[in-house]
Amino acid sequence: MQKKVALTFDGSPNPPGTLNILATLEKEKVPGTFFMEGHRIEKDVKTARQVKDGGHEIGNHSYSHPLFDEIALQEVKEEVLKTHRLLKEKVGVETRYMRPPAGKLTRRVENLLLEMGFAIVLWNCTGLRDWEGPSAEEVAERALRLIPRDPLILVFHDRVPWVPEVLSIIVPELREKGYQFEYISGLGQNGIIS
Repeated sequence: MQKKVALTFDGSPNPPGTLNILATLEKEKVPGTFFMEGHRIEKDVKTARQVKDGGHEIGNHSYSHPLFDEIALQEVKEEVLKTHRLLKEKVGVETRYMRPPAGKLTRRVENLLLEMGFAIVLWNCTGLRDWEGPSAEEVAERALRLIPRDPLILVFHDRVPWVPEVLSIIVPELREKGYQFEYISGLGQNGIIS
């Protein structure tokens, strides 16, 4: 049975980072799942649509990126619904995937998101910390140390300039180790995906 990996990206749309990642995914012929923030969609609908047009999956990452364990439930709901509407109206996507900012949840927030019909998408690559660098090689080394999780959910950030280079290093390595690249939806799970 083939092992699965999902490449996920937080903080979209955020050019030029998002565009550089899209170019790398196209070159490597692998799918990605991009978690978008509503305020960024408002600033750059064109890049958000390029993600969709590139055949990639899109998820909700809140409107303004507050920590969900620090705000009221009503605010959580408003953050998620505002981005949900923007994705539907401006990008033409109706997603059921929600990644809370920084993965921060309480039981009440978790229940709310599930009641709203979202699958909560976390990750199982604790320690990747792509933003810390200090180089693409070192981030790639940290990513590859996380194997052999299956399914493997890696989280990167569009704003980190060396992410495309990291992808160019790890994608061939993961292929060699027998991993198949999937969207989050290809992992075949509901509820909380991590």
